[in-house]
Amino acid sequence: FAKISNGIHKCCFNCEICPNGTYLNITEDPYECINCKDTEWSAAGSTSCNLRELEFVPFTDIGAILIMVGAWALVVLTVAMSVLFAINYNTPVVRSAGGPMCFLIFGCLCLSNVSVFFYFGKPTASSCVMRLFPFIMFYTVCLACFVVRSFQIVFIFKIAAKFPKLHSV
Repeated sequence: FAKISNGIHKCCFNCEICPNGTYLNITEDPYECINCKDTEWSAAGSTSCNLRELEFVPFTDIGAILIMVGAWALVVLTVAMSVLFAINYNTPVVRSAGGPMCFLIFGCLCLSNVSVFFYFGKPTASSCVMRLFPFIMFYTVCLACFVVRSFQIVFIFKIAAKFPKLHSV
């Protein structure tokens, strides 16, 4: 507890606990909490700071293994759907689903799922970049394709029904 002066007399004081990230050195200054360095931490009411320890999820953790198996399953499913769409490319079903845009959607979904594998193991500068960039970039493209496809469907069915001459232009 730091001694906080109370009134005009030096002998009167209130005690306040030092918050997280600070400590009290009684021999140096019993009246003020000292901030820990950026590489250190302390609990409330501490008299010293502790070094921060880097913790990460290893590849061998059961939760990491389950997440990676799920990501691989999604990648395999996405690739299988891409192959199925490629085999049946000229059919009306694939054309109505979006045609070439489907391959862009499948590719972006596959690449955004691959970014999951960079969240495990000891972090490095490159793995931190590979965690976020592929997911943000490819998932955004995938969502943009869904928005475009939704707009196309609305345009074709709703607007064409109300304005048939506009659709034929």
